[in-house]
Amino acid sequence: MDKKSPVRILLADHQALYRQGLRTLIATERDCVVVGEAQDLHELMASSHALGEAAPNVIVVARELPGVSSDADWDRIRQTFGAQLLLLTGDTTSAAVPGDDGDHLPAIHRREAVALLLPLVRQLARQSATTSLQNLANTVDRLRSNSIAPPPASTGPALTARENEILQLLATGNTVKDAANELDLSVKTVEAHKFNLMRKLNIHSRAELVEHARRTGILEPVAAL
Repeated sequence: MDKKSPVRILLADHQALYRQGLRTLIATERDCVVVGEAQDLHELMASSHALGEAAPNVIVVARELPGVSSDADWDRIRQTFGAQLLLLTGDTTSAAVPGDDGDHLPAIHRREAVALLLPLVRQLARQSATTSLQNLANTVDRLRSNSIAPPPASTGPALTARENEILQLLATGNTVKDAANELDLSVKTVEAHKFNLMRKLNIHSRAELVEHARRTGILEPVAAL
């Protein structure tokens, strides 16, 4: 890979809001760019023809991507794109995904994405196609040990004051642009805060966000007529 070229990343995840959050996170970096998105295996494989010279260096892909039914599908993705894979898993007990050399594909938990995604894709993009999966997995472990792990969702992680402000605005029907105007922030900054608060609360949709706000008293329950 040319050191002067940005790392090209393809996002493959069935959760549209999560993909949007990752895209927002990546957009803050000058040396990384999202070249495409896919919500299932079919879209992912179809994109290989459309991307051409913009083919990804790294594919960030959900472990539970719809359409993936066997370990052979992971090998097929690697061979088709000639790119490194970084798996996102939502379950700490999920089985590791084996590669064709007997080792396992590098993987991180979804909650680790904010801390680990960008340094990992940079590291993976520098590796050659012949780098062993064990060496890639070691890279993940090293970066993880040097980072501050986010608190587990089960502990009820506290939101920052700014995240609470944005949560309240979004839960009361405001758009991200509305919230940015209200708080005198950029849309990208609000998107980043939104991604972080939804990651902390393990929320994946606006409906879940509103329900959380009602359950925690941020929104008053609607009175019966």
